[in-house]
Amino acid sequence: MKRLIFSGILAITLLAGCTPGPKAEPTHTVLRGATLFDGNGGTIANSTVIIRDGRIEALGGADLEVPENAEVIDLAGKYITPGLVDAHVHFSQTGFFDGRPDALDIRDSLPFDSVQARQRRNPDRYFETYLRSGVTAVYDVGGFDWTLDLQKSAEDDLDAPHVAASGPLLTPFPQDRLDGFNVLPARQMLALDSEEFGREYVQRNTALGSTGIKIWSLNLKDTVFMKSLNAVAAEVREQGNQLIVHATSLDQAKEGLRLGAKVLVHSVDDQPVDEEFLQLARANGAVYCPTLVVVPGYTIAYRSIQGDFPMNDPNQVVDADTRNLVEASESFFKYVPEPENYPAMLKASEQADETLKAAMYANLMKVYEAGIPIALSTDAGNPGTLHGISVYDELEAMQRAGIPAKDLIGMATRSGALAMRRLDDFGTLEPGKMADLIVLDKDPSADAAHFRSITHVMRGGLLRPVDVAFEK
Repeated sequence: MKRLIFSGILAITLLAGCTPGPKAEPTHTVLRGATLFDGNGGTIANSTVIIRDGRIEALGGADLEVPENAEVIDLAGKYITPGLVDAHVHFSQTGFFDGRPDALDIRDSLPFDSVQARQRRNPDRYFETYLRSGVTAVYDVGGFDWTLDLQKSAEDDLDAPHVAASGPLLTPFPQDRLDGFNVLPARQMLALDSEEFGREYVQRNTALGSTGIKIWSLNLKDTVFMKSLNAVAAEVREQGNQLIVHATSLDQAKEGLRLGAKVLVHSVDDQPVDEEFLQLARANGAVYCPTLVVVPGYTIAYRSIQGDFPMNDPNQVVDADTRNLVEASESFFKYVPEPENYPAMLKASEQADETLKAAMYANLMKVYEAGIPIALSTDAGNPGTLHGISVYDELEAMQRAGIPAKDLIGMATRSGALAMRRLDDFGTLEPGKMADLIVLDKDPSADAAHFRSITHVMRGGLLRPVDVAFEK
């Protein structure tokens, strides 16, 4: 009897040893078959991308060996680029006039302090909008102190883009003229009125983790301001930070570059850039952020208060709060100071847009031909320039200026990461870098409009469709 029992146990043991166990979780994700643009100017047809633990382990052609325990995703016929980087955004602004009372004062309906409290509580409503637009990293170049905190909170959140932030802006304007932008005691606009304050500010902001010190306009004739700005620039170098300059005039932009600016966050639009400007930009390794859509965006917002706010959003990525706000745009016409002059004001605004566009497009091409890094940058948050989806308008405007679509890929990815000082982590598709990328149905090297054909976004190795809201 004992022998029979033992034999039965042995048979069960042997049978168990031959039965397959539960399938192991994949150790790798592999994307196969797409045409890949690496952000450095390289292209791989029928590519293979091997991803492990949120990073690219290897990439190559169809002959690249795939690990045994891998989830393989067939992307034949599609296109891959690095995740897009918007190098100029403002989380303190909404995309409408409630975030800019200097443009149209609607504070009786939407008090500015309430708007800013909501922005501070819920910046994450823009996070999904950015990711589902294909934007896996953003640079907030001016806002309240709380924007600096986003750098840490977003970094390990796969539902958020990477964030770099510069914090409050320094400006030559008197403080009493700036407090319309502020919610006291918090300020996002600060008058630079002494060398001591400038140095202390740079030290403080750097200690808080700022990724840049932003100067909002230069007054070259104000000797107190310029001395203070020189002190700021010296302290920026001392602290190992970088100087960011908002300057739309050639003289201001050149002075910013002489002071060591690494990022110019707007186009020069008052006159043609000259060889001195180009040499200064080259010497600094400066990144040029053209923001072509933000000025006409104001006209779009003004026009919307007597009509619909145009929104090309087929994947429904714009958050509900923003959608509701702009859909109610006509209700704010009552705040126009001289409604009888509204048609003339709108016409003048459109004519000014055309004049500025001609100058900005011409200067962008000079910067491009000089080989200076150019970064996709929208100035999103300003009226008429919505978070996330405005990147497509900007890329198409850059193409209309004359930049070939194939060269826009690096500007939309690598250059923004360079401006953020994060090129070692993302911005190109290379082994060791974060697996941040997008999948497109159409070839972006043929037409910038093809970035609108995005189907999937990957942030940190997590691949998701963009036409479906993220699970919370």
